[in-house]
Amino acid sequence: MLRSLKSYLFTALLLLVGTSIFGSAFASDAIQRLDKYFAEVNSFQGQFIQIVYDENGEVVQEAKGDVALDKPGKFRWQYTQPYPQLILADGEYLWIYDEELLQASAKPIDTALGNAPIMLLTNIRPLRDDFEIKDAGGKEGLNWVELTPLVQDTEFHKILIGLDDLGVKKMELQDHFSQKTVIEFTNLKTNVTLPPNQFKFIAAEGVDVVGNPSE
Repeated sequence: MLRSLKSYLFTALLLLVGTSIFGSAFASDAIQRLDKYFAEVNSFQGQFIQIVYDENGEVVQEAKGDVALDKPGKFRWQYTQPYPQLILADGEYLWIYDEELLQASAKPIDTALGNAPIMLLTNIRPLRDDFEIKDAGGKEGLNWVELTPLVQDTEFHKILIGLDDLGVKKMELQDHFSQKTVIEFTNLKTNVTLPPNQFKFIAAEGVDVVGNPSE
């Protein structure tokens, strides 16, 4: 099931390293704070908890792991539970590595993702070009912003971003089947210097690599 969530994760990562939402004197405080966060944060690393709920609100999956991002176009989303899996973008290629199966695949980011919203990581443009954005009020001690895709053929129909005093704390992604994916970030450190090899995939001995760009 983790594999079916990759498009959601790409969207979440996109939003966290996105560019300016829009400039407006009439924007709400929550939207202004999100816009400021996007404008000032160039890198971050931390941990995440990801929970998927079905249409009845029952938990169907829980996962944990580490995340790191570096503008532009580099991210590392590494599951540690329930089983190890790595999704990595090195600025040119998207890598997906399943440690248990000893399988990895690599595709150019534009080929792998086409017109998916994650392409904003490499083709910088305002989020307003792809989303309707509005204030969603407060809950759980956070201020929320709601984003609705302008193109409705995506796998999700609504994204909610919750902010605390330090920045983005939580995200909710709602799909067309009434399922909800909640991602909560912990121990996030922003504008940190990240080693380049953190975004470089090196296959271990015995790993079957499909689409190896070095070949």
